[in-house]
Amino acid sequence: MHWRKYTVLFALFALCLAFDAWVYGSLALEPDVGPALASAARANAPLLHSYIVVGVPLAQHVGTTAGQHVADMAFHDAYPAVTAMPAVADSLLFSRSQGPWRGILVALYWATPVLLVLALLAWVLRSRQTHLMGRAR
Repeated sequence: MHWRKYTVLFALFALCLAFDAWVYGSLALEPDVGPALASAARANAPLLHSYIVVGVPLAQHVGTTAGQHVADMAFHDAYPAVTAMPAVADSLLFSRSQGPWRGILVALYWATPVLLVLALLAWVLRSRQTHLMGRAR
């Protein structure tokens, strides 16, 4: 089987999107910081808001415990600031956290749109068979 670049990039995009949606959807369902994060993301962070919108039903279906645990490992030390200033909860979540998984989640946060753009470019610029004369049989 011949793997095409755009197929691999679309698969990586789908995996990153599913993971981000699951984690941020689970975080939005957390009773302490979830409402503040969801309302701040709706107003200030369209990418985070889209992860939350896609992720809340996914997290409710799959389960929120593991997703909240992953989010807690990355962002737990930012929760007091998020609850204190809910209007800017989205920026505080990323700026005030120092958890061990923070770097991985921030990289995956931005990898999803980058992978989508790369996959679309790879699909548009894919090589096609050319036929100089007659029909392909």
